[in-house]
Amino acid sequence: MGRTPDILEVSVSSYERTALQAVIGQKLDGQFQKLLSEYERPIQQKLFDLKRKCAEAEKLSPDLAEREAVPSRQSDDLEYLYTCAEQDLSDKVQTQRFTKKSLQAAQLQHGYVGSINDKSVVNSILILLVMVFAEALLNAAFFSNAHMVAGPAAALLTSFLISMTNVAVSACAGFFIGRYLNYGSNALGSSDAHFKKKRTKAKYQFYGFIALMVFFHVTVGLVRAQETIEAVSHSPLAYWQMLQTPEAIFLILMGGCMSVISFHKGIHSFDCPYPEIGRLQRAEAAAKDDVQDTLDYYQEEITVYFEDAEKEIESPVKSQKKTVEQYNKAVSSCLDARRQLEQSVRDAETHCRGELAELITTYRCIAGEEQEVPIETLHQMVSFEKYLDVDIPAFRSLPELASHKSELLLEKNRAVNRLTSIFQTATSPAGGKS
Repeated sequence: MGRTPDILEVSVSSYERTALQAVIGQKLDGQFQKLLSEYERPIQQKLFDLKRKCAEAEKLSPDLAEREAVPSRQSDDLEYLYTCAEQDLSDKVQTQRFTKKSLQAAQLQHGYVGSINDKSVVNSILILLVMVFAEALLNAAFFSNAHMVAGPAAALLTSFLISMTNVAVSACAGFFIGRYLNYGSNALGSSDAHFKKKRTKAKYQFYGFIALMVFFHVTVGLVRAQETIEAVSHSPLAYWQMLQTPEAIFLILMGGCMSVISFHKGIHSFDCPYPEIGRLQRAEAAAKDDVQDTLDYYQEEITVYFEDAEKEIESPVKSQKKTVEQYNKAVSSCLDARRQLEQSVRDAETHCRGELAELITTYRCIAGEEQEVPIETLHQMVSFEKYLDVDIPAFRSLPELASHKSELLLEKNRAVNRLTSIFQTATSPAGGKS
C-alpha cells in the first residue's frame, strides 16, 4: 500500500514533463519567429532601397547601349579631292611651263641674261623718301643761312619741295627712259627697226632729261646765290656770281648726286631693268606661286577633312559622356547600398544567433536539459543570405578613341603621301600630259 503513491507520482511527473516540453517548444518557436522578424525588417528595408537604386540605374543604361560603336567615315570625298587635285595641279603646272617658256623665249630674243628682280618696292620707296628728307634738311640749312625765307619752317618747306621734285622726276625718268637706253642692244636682231626706234627715242628723251635737270639744279644754285625764290636771272654774270658762292655749288652737287641715285633706283628698283622681261618674270613667278597655293589648298582640304572626321568620332562620345557619368554614379550608389546591406546582414546574423542561443539555453534549462546548442545548427536556423541575391548593374565606359584616332592619322598620312605623289607626277618632265 505504501509504494503505490510513488508509482503514481512518477507517472504524473513523466506526463507533466512531456506536456511541459511541448509548451516550451511552442513558445520557443514563437520567440524564434519573432526574433527573426525583428532582424529581417531593417534588412528588407535596405533591400528595397537597393532594388530601387538598381532600377534607377537601369533606366540610364538603354540610351547608352544603342551607341556603343564609334562611327567610321567613308573615303569617297577623298577620291573626289584626289581627282580635283590631279586636274588642277596639272593645269597650273602647264600654265607655269608656258609662262616659263615664254620668258625664256623673250630672254633669248632680247639677249637678256639678268636674274629676276626680287627687290622690295616698299624698301625702294622708303630709301627714296629718306633721300628726299636728307636733301631737304641740307637745303634748308643753306637757305636759312642766306636769310632768304621767313624762318626755319619756311626754309624746310621750300627745301622739301625742291628735293621732292628732284627725286621724283629723276626716279620716273629712270623707270620710263633709262630702261630703254640699251633696249635690244644684245638681241639677235639688234639692228632691227623696232629696237633702234625705241633706243633712239629713249636717247633723245634722256638728253632732254639731262638738259632739264641741269636747268633745275642751276636754278636752285641761282636761288641761293641771289638769295631770292621769287625770280632769278639767267645770265653769264649771274652764273659767275653763282660759281663764287660755295653754298650754291654745294646745292648743285648734292642735287646732282640725288638725281643720279634716284635715276638708278628708277631703273633697277621697281621692275626688271629690261622692259617687257619684267612682265613675263612676274607672270612666271605668279604661275609658280599659283601651283604652290593650289598644293597648299588641297593639303588644307585634307587637314579639314580629317579634322571633321575626328569631330565625328568624338561628337557621339562627348554627348554620351554625361550619360555615362550619371549611369556610373548610379551604379556606384548601388554598390554602396549593396555593401551596407551585406554589413547589415552579417550584423543581424551575429546578433540574432547570439540571442537565439541564449533563448534556447534558457528554455532548455527550464525543461531540465543541459545540452549546448551546436554552432552549425545556429547557422542553419539563422541565415539571411537570400537577401544578398541581387544583380547589380555593371559599370559602363566610353568607347576607346585611341585606336580610331591612330587609324585616322595613318589614313591622313596616306592621303598626304598620295597628294605629294600627284604633285610630283604633275611637275615631272612628262607629267601633266593627258
